Amino acid sequence: MTSNLAGIEPPLPTGNRSFPLPPTRIASHDLQQTPRSWPRQTLNPPPNAPASSQDASEPAFKRQKTGHPVTNLIRKTGGTLRSVSDISSTTSNKGALLINSAHSLPEKEGAEKEQKPSLFPIRPGQFPQLGGCQQGRALAIERATARDVVPIKPYVPEPPSFAPRFHNAGPADFFPWTGRHAEDVLNKLTTEQGFYDRSPVSQNESHTARPSVWSSLKHKSGLQILSSLFVSALDQRQIHGTITTNSTFKPPPRVTLTDTKREAWLRDLANASIPLRRLSRTIPHGIRGKILLDHCLSKDIPTSRAIWLAKCVGANEIRAFKRKGTGGVFTVGGEAKWIKDWTANVEQFLESIIGLCGSADWRSKINYGLRLITHLYSEHLLDQDHYIDWLIASFRNSDLDALPMWLLVMQIHQLDVLQHRQRGRRLAEALLRHINKVSLPVNHEVYDTVFTQLVKLLKTLMLSAPACFILPACWSKYEDVIKSCLDEKEHHLQSSFDSLSKRNWRLRNRSLNQSSQATKSHRQTIIVYLDSLCDDQNYGKIAGACLRVTSDYDLVVRTCIEWSSSVYRHGRFRAYAAARLLRIWKRKGVDLQGPIFNFLAANSDLPGLQKRDVYRLLAELIRSQHLSVGKYLQWLIARGTLDGHHKPNSDGPCDVYLLFELPLQGLPSHVLNLRSMLLTTLGVPAERESDMIAAAKASILSEIPDFFLGDASSGSGAGYREFALSSQTVKSAVALWIRQNLFSRLKIYGKTYSASKDNKQPNSDKVASCLIALQQFHTIRRILEDFEDFAILADVLNMLSDEVQGPILTAVTDTVNQYFDVFNAIGAADDIFRRLYHRVEEPHGPEVIEKALLESLIDLACRLSNTAQEIQRLRSDMLAFMPRLSAVAFSPISDNMVDAMQSAEPTFADEMDQMLAGGTSMDKQTLTRLFGTIIGHLETSSEEPSQFGIRFSQLLAQLRRFGPETFDALLKDWLQKWLHSDLQVKPGVILSPMICFKVVSLKVVLDSTAHLLSLKGHRNDRATLALEMLDMMTTASSGPMLIVDYRGYRLLDQLRRLVRMSSASITALLCVVVETCKATEAPMRTRSWARARVEDLAVRKLIQTLVLQQPSAPREVASALPNTDLQKAFRGVLDLDQQDKSSHLDRRNRVSRLLNSTSYFNVPLVQLELRAILSDTGSWENAEDSLSDIFVERASASRDVGLWTYLVSELPVTQAASVREKAETEIICLGVTDKTSMRTGDKTRLDGLTAIIEAAGFSVSGAETSPLLDQITDGLAMICSSSQLDKYQHDHRDINSDHVCQSIDILISLLIIHQSTIQHPRFSQSALFQVLISLSRLLIHPILAFHPTLPSYVFDTLALLSDSLSDDTRTRCIGTLRDHHHSQDPRLRFIFGYLETVNNEWLQLVTTSSTMTEAKSEGVTMQPYSLRRWEMMQDATPVSTENDTSLSLTLFGARKSIL
Repeated sequence: MTSNLAGIEPPLPTGNRSFPLPPTRIASHDLQQTPRSWPRQTLNPPPNAPASSQDASEPAFKRQKTGHPVTNLIRKTGGTLRSVSDISSTTSNKGALLINSAHSLPEKEGAEKEQKPSLFPIRPGQFPQLGGCQQGRALAIERATARDVVPIKPYVPEPPSFAPRFHNAGPADFFPWTGRHAEDVLNKLTTEQGFYDRSPVSQNESHTARPSVWSSLKHKSGLQILSSLFVSALDQRQIHGTITTNSTFKPPPRVTLTDTKREAWLRDLANASIPLRRLSRTIPHGIRGKILLDHCLSKDIPTSRAIWLAKCVGANEIRAFKRKGTGGVFTVGGEAKWIKDWTANVEQFLESIIGLCGSADWRSKINYGLRLITHLYSEHLLDQDHYIDWLIASFRNSDLDALPMWLLVMQIHQLDVLQHRQRGRRLAEALLRHINKVSLPVNHEVYDTVFTQLVKLLKTLMLSAPACFILPACWSKYEDVIKSCLDEKEHHLQSSFDSLSKRNWRLRNRSLNQSSQATKSHRQTIIVYLDSLCDDQNYGKIAGACLRVTSDYDLVVRTCIEWSSSVYRHGRFRAYAAARLLRIWKRKGVDLQGPIFNFLAANSDLPGLQKRDVYRLLAELIRSQHLSVGKYLQWLIARGTLDGHHKPNSDGPCDVYLLFELPLQGLPSHVLNLRSMLLTTLGVPAERESDMIAAAKASILSEIPDFFLGDASSGSGAGYREFALSSQTVKSAVALWIRQNLFSRLKIYGKTYSASKDNKQPNSDKVASCLIALQQFHTIRRILEDFEDFAILADVLNMLSDEVQGPILTAVTDTVNQYFDVFNAIGAADDIFRRLYHRVEEPHGPEVIEKALLESLIDLACRLSNTAQEIQRLRSDMLAFMPRLSAVAFSPISDNMVDAMQSAEPTFADEMDQMLAGGTSMDKQTLTRLFGTIIGHLETSSEEPSQFGIRFSQLLAQLRRFGPETFDALLKDWLQKWLHSDLQVKPGVILSPMICFKVVSLKVVLDSTAHLLSLKGHRNDRATLALEMLDMMTTASSGPMLIVDYRGYRLLDQLRRLVRMSSASITALLCVVVETCKATEAPMRTRSWARARVEDLAVRKLIQTLVLQQPSAPREVASALPNTDLQKAFRGVLDLDQQDKSSHLDRRNRVSRLLNSTSYFNVPLVQLELRAILSDTGSWENAEDSLSDIFVERASASRDVGLWTYLVSELPVTQAASVREKAETEIICLGVTDKTSMRTGDKTRLDGLTAIIEAAGFSVSGAETSPLLDQITDGLAMICSSSQLDKYQHDHRDINSDHVCQSIDILISLLIIHQSTIQHPRFSQSALFQVLISLSRLLIHPILAFHPTLPSYVFDTLALLSDSLSDDTRTRCIGTLRDHHHSQDPRLRFIFGYLETVNNEWLQLVTTSSTMTEAKSEGVTMQPYSLRRWEMMQDATPVSTENDTSLSLTLFGARKSIL
C-alpha cells in the first residue's frame, strides 16, 4: 500500500485568509543544478571586526533595515510623538504597505546578506597572499581610512554584457587566467584539439541497432513488448529513485549554556553570514516567551532568523508535553494552553514596544516589533482569535495619546477583523467612539492628525464592510458625527451613509423611547415645519424644507392649506403665512392650481376644517394673481358641480361656495359677467352683494361721519360688526374702499401740511392732526381687525407712518407690535419699522407720548432681525431726552423725597415722576422706601386697570433702573407676601400693568403662584388665587387694553411664549381649579366659580392651545388628577362648539365618535379626551380590549395609515400594548398561511396592521419569554419547509413569490419589534437557534434573489440577532449549516464568524490500494492531515539528509535528487 497526499494545493485565497500559507519544502532532485561559479576573492575581516559591512559602532537595531519603506519614512521624520501619524498615513491603505514590506523583508535581508558583489581573483604574484599578512593589511586599510585616503581599486576583468549566463549563476565560459585552471595548462592535447569541459565519450557502437531490434518488433506483439519495456524501466526508476526513508526531522535540541555563551550564540544568530545549520546544533535553554522577543529586539536579529528561533523553541515546548507520557485530551489541552500563554507574551511585548514612544530610537524598535509580530501572525504561530480580540479591546480602551499606534496595528489586521460580523461590529463601535471623542472642540485641534487618520479608516470600512455599521442601538448617537466626517462631493460615501441610515432605522429598538422611536409620515414632518413658524418666521428656509420632504407637491400644498384653516391651530397669521409659502413655491415652479382644485373637490367634511379660513387664504392668492379666477370658473363649469346646488350654504362644498367668496377687484369684465351668470344659475341675484356692500359702507359712515370726503350719506343705524361675518367679496370691497378714502384724505391734507411746513407756519401741527384723529384711527383699525383683512391694515399703517404725528404714531407702532406675527407673515413689519425709525428724529408733540413711541419702537426692533444698530440708537435717544421731562431737577433724590411722598393722590404720581426723572443716584434705603410707597398706592387703586395704576407701574419701571438687583429682590418678597395675603384687589388689576411695563415677568408671577399652591395649608382660599390667575390669563388672551401708553401687547406676547415654552405653572393652576370642582370643604361660591371656569370656552381654548403646543401637558395633568376630575376637566376640549352633544352617549360610542374626528392636527387632543373617557372603567368592562378592537378595525380599513400610527404612538403603554397584541394576533392569522395568493383587501389590511404594530412597539415589555416568538418561529419553519419553496427552485413560473415574501417580511418585522425579548440574557438559546437557521435558509434561497429590499432585511436581521448568540449556540449553527451544505455562502460566513475551511480541512491524506484491481474494488479513503506549523522550519539539523523535512516527503512520492 502506498500513500499519496491529495489536494495538497490550498484553494485560492479568499477574504478569509489575509496571509499566504508557508512555503512547502521540495525534493532536492527537483532543484535545478547550479552551474559552477567562478572563483571569488573574499577579504577576511579582522577578528574583532563586525561581520557586516556596516560600522560596528552602530547599535544592532540600526543595521540591515535600509530596504523597509516605513523605516525609511521614520528616519526622515522628526522625533516628536506626532510623527507616529506619519506611520499610520503610510500604512492607511488597508495596511498593505507594512504587510507587503513584512512579507518581502526576509527575502530582502537574505539577498542583501548572501548575494554580495563578487570579486574576481587577483593576479598571481602581483599581490601578497592573505595568510600571514592579514593583520598587517587590515591595519594598513584602517590607517588609510583614518587618513581619508580612498584606496585605488585594482583592475578586475568583467564579463562582457553579451556573454551567455547560467540561470541564477555567473556567465558561461568566462574564466580569467589564474594559472591554476585546467584551461591555463598547455600541453599537446589542448594545443592540438583545444580544451573541453568534459572528456569526450568513446563511441563503441559502429552500426545501427535496427537489425537486432526490428526482429523483435515486426510481429504483432512488438508494440506490447516495447510498452512493457518502457514500463519496466519506469518501475525500476520508481523503485530506485523514490525517497522511501522516514522523515529524520527533529527540532534543534536545547542545552543549558552560560550567559556568555548564550549571548555569543545570539550574536551569531544576528549575524547573517553564519549559516543556520551551524547554529542548529544546539539552542540555548531558557530563552522563551517575552524574553525571546526582547532578545530579538535588543540584538536586532533578522526577522526570518527570529521566526526560526521562535519555531525551534515552540516545537521543543510542544514536544515536551508529548514526552510527559499522558496522551489524548491532556496533550491537546496543554498545547493549546502553551499557545495561549505564548500569545499573551506576544501581546505584552506589543504593549511594551508601544510604550517606548518618545524614548531613544523608538521608531526603529516599534518598526522591528510590528514587523516581527506580523510575521508571527501570518505564519499562524499565535492564537489568532485571542490576538484579534485583544487588539480590538486595546484599540477601544486606548487613550488619545497612544491611539495612533493602535490605529496603525488595526490597519495592519483590518482585513482579518472585517471577516467576522462580531469583530467588525466591535471595531466600528470603537472607531466611532474615538471619532466622537476626538471631534470635541477641546481635542480637535490637538489631535487633528489623529482625527484625519480615523476618518480615513472610517471611510475605508464604510466602503469595504458596510455591514459592520449595522448598529441600531448606537446609530442615532453617532449618525451626526459620521455625517460630519463625509464630504458632499464623495457621492459613493454619501450613498453608503444613506443606505446605512435606512437599514439602522429599520432595525431600531422601538421599546427604548416612545417619543424618539415613532416614525413620522410626510404629512407630520410638513406640519412640524409649519408649526415652527410660530417661533422662527424664516419663510424661505421653511419653504425649502417642506419641498425636500417629499416630491408629492400635491400633498405639500394640501397640508399647507389644511394647516392654515384648521381649528386646532391658532394665530391669525396662518392664512398670510400659508399664502406667502404658496407664492414662494409658485416661484420655484410648483403648480398651485391643480392641488388647490383637488383640495376643493375633495371631501369637505375634514375634522376641524374652518372653511372661512380657506376662503381667506384663496382670496389672498387671487389678490396677488397667483390663482386665476377665470380658470376656477371654467373648472367649476367643466365638473358640473353646480347641478343641484340651488340654495348655497356656507357649510356646503368648498368648490361651489368659493364662488361667493371671490374678491372682485381687478377682475376683467368677462370674468365678472361669467360669475354673475353662475350666481343667477344658483338663484342668487347679482344685486345682493352690491346691497350688502352699500349697507356696510353706510354703517361705517355712521361711526366716523367726518372721515370720508365727498360722501355725506349717513347709515341706517346698523352696526358694522354684523358685516364681519359676510363673504370675502363684501369685506374685501369695503376694506379697499376704506383704504382708497384714507389715501385720498392723506393726499389732500398732505399738500396743506407740506405747504405750511415749508412756509414755517406755526399751525403745521394742527394741519397734521387734521389728517386723522386718534378715535378715527381706532375705529378704522377695529373695522379691519373684525374683517381680518390685515393686508389692507398693513397698507393703512404704512401710509400713516409717514404722515401722522404724536399719539397716532405711537398707536401705529403698538398696532404693529400687537399683530407682529401677521405683519411679518405679510412682509410689512420691517418696512413699517424703517419708516417709523426715520421719524424718530422729528419733533412729536407731548413728551410722554414721545417716550411711549420710543419704548414701543424698541420692542418692535427687538423682534426683528438685523436691527442691532437701530436698537442701540433708540436706547441712546431714550436716555438722552429723559432729563428733559422734568422742569425741576432733584439730585440727589432723597433731598425733597419727604415732600413728594406726602403729596395728595392726584399730584403724587406727577411729583414722583419728576423726582425720578431728574435724579441721578439712589441708595438702597431710599429705593426701599420709595418702592414701599409706590406699591402702597398701587394696592389701593381701583378694581380695573386705570390711568393711575398705569402711572404707578411706570414709576416702578423708572425706579428699577436705579438698582435692578435690589428692586427685583424687593419685588419678589412683596409678590410672595401679597399673594399669600387676602387679596383685596384682583391680581389682574395690579399685575397686568406691571407685566406690560416690564416691572415683572409673567413667568415669575405664575411660578410664584405655583409655588404657593404647592404648599399645603398655606391659606384657605388657594382655589381663589388659582381662579383669579386663570382669569388674568384668559383676559389677556382676548386682547390688550386700548389705552395709548399701555403696552398691552407685552402681556399677550409673554403669555404666548409661556404656553409654547414652559407650561408647568399653567398646568398647576388647572390642577387646582379642577380639584376645586369636587372639593366639599370649599365654599359653594368657589366651587361654582371653578365649575364655570372649567366649562368656559376661553379656558378650554387655553387648554387646547396648551395641549397642542406642549404634548407633555396632558400627561402632567393626568398624573396629578384623579380619574373623575380628569374626565370632567377635559371633556369637550377636542370640539369646543359641540362639547355637550356626546355626553349622552355610552363609552364605546364616544370612543368611536372621537376616533372619527381624528386628524393630524388634533392627535394630542384626541389622546387627552381618550384618556379622560377611559379613566373611569368601572362601568365599562374590558375597556382595553374594546379599545383595541376599535383601533384595529378602524386602522386596518383606513387608507391613511400614517394618521393611525401617529395616534397609536401617543397612547399610554398599557393601552398601546393591548392594541399591539390584538394586531399581532390578526396579522399572524392573516399573513402566515399556506395560500398561494392574497386579495387586494387583505394586503391593505396587512399594511395597516403592520404599521400599527410598529407604532406600538414601545409597549414591548422586554420579558425573557413571549408566546408570540414561538408563533414566529413556527411560521418561519413552515415557510422554509413549504412545497412552494421547493417548487420555486425548479419552476419559477407557477409560483407567486409575492405572498411568500410578504409573509417573510411580516415575521421579520415582528422579530425586530420583539428584539428586546430576544436580547434578554435568559432568553432561550434553542429558540434563537431555530430562528437563525430558518432565516439563514431563507437568505440563500433563490426566491429572494430578485426582491429589491427583502434580502438585505433578512441579512440585517440575522446580523442583529447573531449578536445575542452564545458560543455554544454559534458553534451549533455552524455545524448545522455545514451539514446542510449551506456554509459556503459568504454572507453566512460573515455573520456566524467561521472560515471557508476550518484549520487544515483543505488538506486530506488519500490512501489507495497497492494494485489497480484492488483500488477499483476497495476505492479511495481520505482522512484529514493537520500541518505542524511550529515544525515547518528551514535548516533544522546540522547535517542535511534526503528526508530532513517536518512534512515527510514520502507523502508526496518525492524522488531522490541526482547531482
